[in-house]
Amino acid sequence: MSTENFDQKQFYKNLFGIWEKTIDETFKLWSKSPFTESPSNKDGNSEVDPKSYYKKFYSVWEQNLSEALESWLKTPYFSATVGKGIERSSELKKYFDQVIERSLKTMHMPTKGDVNKALAAINKIEEKVNDLIDKVDELNSYRKK
Repeated sequence: MSTENFDQKQFYKNLFGIWEKTIDETFKLWSKSPFTESPSNKDGNSEVDPKSYYKKFYSVWEQNLSEALESWLKTPYFSATVGKGIERSSELKKYFDQVIERSLKTMHMPTKGDVNKALAAINKIEEKVNDLIDKVDELNSYRKK
């Protein structure tokens, strides 16, 4: 992925703006909380629904976080990083395969390659046996005639 047209400063400025907006909205929501003991929250209402209050808080958090994640997922750095991660994980798998194969050979155990060779040989034998059965059946049908 090309990162030539990517303005890193602007990206982090936008990300910080989203974070700042989330914190601001959270503080505003918290300052209006019926659970805090501030004079501005005393409305004489003793019935407080914590579930609905939590839903409001969660809604603000989810909206702002999704905005931040969306801006991050669209960056070329994200796709380049994911690509590198996939490349590295395939290299790691190759390395582990080699280590396992060497370990199995050291313990005189069959490796995946050995098992595949044996399976191929068994398949060839099976084909030959099937061919022989067909020929025997053919010969038996001629004898009966």
